[in-house]
Amino acid sequence: LSSGESGGTRHEELARYLTARGHQVVVVAGQTSYLTGRKMGPAGMVSKERTQGGFEIIRCATHSKIHRSFADRLAAFFTFVLGSFLVSLWIRNVDVVWGTSPPLFQAGSALAVARLKRVPFVFEVRDLWPDFAIQLGVLKHPAGIRFGHWLERLLYRSADLVMPNSPGYVPHIVQRGGDEARIQVVPNGVDVRAFDVPPDPGFRHRLGLENKIIALYSGALGYANDLETLLEASKQLVSRRDIAVVILGDGKERHRLQRQAEDMGLSNVVFASARPKSEMAPILASVDICVATLRDIPLFATPYPNKVFDYMAAGKPVVLAIDGAIREVVEAAGGGVFSPPGDAEALAATIARLADDGELRQHMGASGRGYVAQYFDRRLQGEMLERLLQELAPGAARPEKIRGYPGKRSTDVLLATVALILCSPLLVLTAASVWLFIGRPVIYRQTRAGAFGRPFQLLKFRSMTEAFDEEGRPLPDDRRLTRLGRRLRAWSLDELPELVNVLRGDMSLVGPRPLVIRYLDRYSSEQMRRHHARPGITGLSQVSGRNAISWEEKFKLDVWYVNHISPWLDARILMRTLLAIARRHGVSQPGQATMEEFLGNRPTSQ
Repeated sequence: LSSGESGGTRHEELARYLTARGHQVVVVAGQTSYLTGRKMGPAGMVSKERTQGGFEIIRCATHSKIHRSFADRLAAFFTFVLGSFLVSLWIRNVDVVWGTSPPLFQAGSALAVARLKRVPFVFEVRDLWPDFAIQLGVLKHPAGIRFGHWLERLLYRSADLVMPNSPGYVPHIVQRGGDEARIQVVPNGVDVRAFDVPPDPGFRHRLGLENKIIALYSGALGYANDLETLLEASKQLVSRRDIAVVILGDGKERHRLQRQAEDMGLSNVVFASARPKSEMAPILASVDICVATLRDIPLFATPYPNKVFDYMAAGKPVVLAIDGAIREVVEAAGGGVFSPPGDAEALAATIARLADDGELRQHMGASGRGYVAQYFDRRLQGEMLERLLQELAPGAARPEKIRGYPGKRSTDVLLATVALILCSPLLVLTAASVWLFIGRPVIYRQTRAGAFGRPFQLLKFRSMTEAFDEEGRPLPDDRRLTRLGRRLRAWSLDELPELVNVLRGDMSLVGPRPLVIRYLDRYSSEQMRRHHARPGITGLSQVSGRNAISWEEKFKLDVWYVNHISPWLDARILMRTLLAIARRHGVSQPGQATMEEFLGNRPTSQ
């Protein structure tokens, strides 16, 4: 935990923010860097240091041969579990205990400390261990898998707050026993101001890459990072003498990857040692293209990798060989190009295309930086974290209950069940039509903000194709919306799968429409009240003009509904919804497939 070391600085930056706000933060960490294996902090079984940020770090001795083998890594984890538990017992005046994973074991010791001290426990989820390890083939023993899943379920069910750093983790957490009411995403992000630096004047010279277009991968060199695909892509770029690929970082696969590059004769690949985070901003400013890769396994569609936010904050175009949640961010930002994971040929072609188009690189870099500065700046996450911890602290006010009326939930379940039964032939016919004329997947899933901003997976019939322009950017919605999709939207048939969301408890039949997660930080305090009720399949704004009225008018109607919610109001809205569908009133503004993006009107914090 230090900007003087390589690796992520999320915890340091958040601890610095909380300390600056007047809170006392004590971090319990190990003495061995998990990336480099180097010793950190003063010598001794237990050491203390006061950081420049004002918070305290207590380090306990751990098994130091962390990179020798998987068994050594487990030994390091378990020695830290024991050491951190004993050290934490001596820390006084604790209000909240925050445990983080991976791995799960250290979060287990944090839970034990929280229970002994009788204070709330926050479980931060930074990846889905043990399932990542299982899908990668690293964890194979049945007993180890059973123990990992048992501990995972225990932590999800025991935590007073489960805090994933990616919305993609939420469905898995709920499936494994997590209570949606106690899940709050505090996403990964970046301290954008730290990247306002000039290039490192000696970086290119030290690597012998003057006058080259540099494509940089930086970060962990582990099995999960799929750098073999980057090496294969580099092989296809050997003839491009103007392009160099730099792999900067450390990890247990480094020496094997270097040997592989030598065996392949990759004269265009340079390995550089891991650098402290404090030196990474000038290095990123010195390169032209940044690359992020992960292996092509299903669960790797869920994370928000740290490095991608760093790349975008540095104003560099991202070549993203990772699908899923982070792809949504990069494409929404216009900050990079997606390349299918594991496809070396596509990766090489994407790097070459960006290398040939300096104007596109500049445009993507500027778009990406502007986007993360607005929506993923570390100060925003600091504000969110501070609010959550204050709500958990003893004596703090608890969040309000979801607004409604007696019988609203049971009415939703009854009517949704009846509607699913009556509409089952229509559901089958619509699904078949989408399959034939648009393709798979038939069901479109997107993370939306539910009650109190809690994320959930919205289900809809697919109405758009995945079409891209020559530069790999998604086409505008009106060009991707198919003829069948227009008809489904005109009659609101694309919304039918949301009846399943109602049965799950994600939504109500009537309520404010659920919007995308990134809008949460754009609301005014008054507009935020729309999230004090479950979102609905239909709502007052839907029957009062839908896409034909402005965002401000929509939110005003949503807040009015939340303040005046009643069974009679719900009944009137349902009747007006049926009439609006029959008449196809207010489906969209002329020439638009969807509403323009809500940019917000909340004052920017200084």
